[in-house]
Amino acid sequence: MPNPTVMVVDDDEDNVFVFEASLVAAGFDVTVARSMREARTSLANARVDALVTDYSLGDGDAVELIQSLADGERPRVLVLVTGYGAPDDHARSRAAGFDAHLVKPVAPKELERTLRDALARP
Repeated sequence: MPNPTVMVVDDDEDNVFVFEASLVAAGFDVTVARSMREARTSLANARVDALVTDYSLGDGDAVELIQSLADGERPRVLVLVTGYGAPDDHARSRAAGFDAHLVKPVAPKELERTLRDALARP
């Protein structure tokens, strides 16, 4: 069975480095996008099982990103990783379709566990 594919979308190089390195070490195939535009282009051209994205992307936000995806481009699992953690923020991310809302700083093991749990659901 192939490794799950995950796209990490963040305009912060440190976050990209940590998430990519930890997810690869955990057995995921990882691609990276550093903007909403880059993520949309990549998702239109490749199958991705899960999307891990920061909220603020420089050229848009995570909600705009997932709303802009055509049928077939949207990954099965959507994980928001953000500094916004108030109850209203969690409610907005659920309403937007995110499967998980993690508040920074996020331990790599927490992200890995969240992805594995979400991907295991039917």
